[in-house]
Amino acid sequence: MKQTNRPTRQNRPFFPSPAALSAILTLALLFLCACSRGPGYGGFSDPAEAARIRESLRYVIHAAGRLEGVDSSGAVRTYDGSNSVEGLEQCEKAGARAVELDFNFTADGQLACIHDWYSEYADGIEDGVPLTLGEFRAERIFRNFTPAWIGDAADWLRRNEGAVIVTDIKDDNLAGCRAIAEFCPDLKNRFVVQIYDESEYDAVRELGFEYVIFTLYRLDWNAKTDWRALGQFAEEHPLIGFTFSYELCSVDGYVDGMLRSGVPLYVHTVNEGEEAYFDMGIAGVYTDIVRWAG
Repeated sequence: MKQTNRPTRQNRPFFPSPAALSAILTLALLFLCACSRGPGYGGFSDPAEAARIRESLRYVIHAAGRLEGVDSSGAVRTYDGSNSVEGLEQCEKAGARAVELDFNFTADGQLACIHDWYSEYADGIEDGVPLTLGEFRAERIFRNFTPAWIGDAADWLRRNEGAVIVTDIKDDNLAGCRAIAEFCPDLKNRFVVQIYDESEYDAVRELGFEYVIFTLYRLDWNAKTDWRALGQFAEEHPLIGFTFSYELCSVDGYVDGMLRSGVPLYVHTVNEGEEAYFDMGIAGVYTDIVRWAG
């Protein structure tokens, strides 16, 4: 009998039909998209940089850190929350890699580094009444320190390669992010933007800010303690982390539940005993105490 090399039904190679091949490719693309959105590093354009930023947030210097100054009686005392030029300089000297700054709009639409327009910060501030940028910069914070604005923050980032600023925009978060993006577009990936609710996420990303922290302090109790819902949000929206008050660490099962999101957790404001939080699995703390990097 003449033998042929034609494959039998058993060993004949299988080629999917065009329709089947299209379905396979579609499923593969959906899988890749799903993987890129998760809470790990796949959702970032530069996973290594996202990892580096997360590591730099082990100590986030709150409002540019604690400073010494002289009070009205002439006594030396410490001041927290200055958001000042001297605070930024102290962080620079210490090699701090992450600084949190508060931002509010001035009367003429500029971003000042100040928690609120309260008279406690400067003699020339009337409660609830914004100053112009020029008026603000002519004041002395706590009668001791030089007021900072977005220009000082940008200059600090340019002098300190690899360092980041975590935003806490008190007035209008999206407008503040837009102002930062317009003022220093080259530095957008050096700002880690805090969002205050889920609705802000997409708008912040569309402005070009890739590194986002979801801070929970403005949420009501039920929302901020619903770790299942927060974890679901993290699965669908790449985050640098969640941050919340250290007091939530005392809520039974809360930290363990939040850790299930796979996203790093940061707590505020912790000035001593941070190792206890690290032992819980907390990745970093916001602190008034300026820490040496490394």
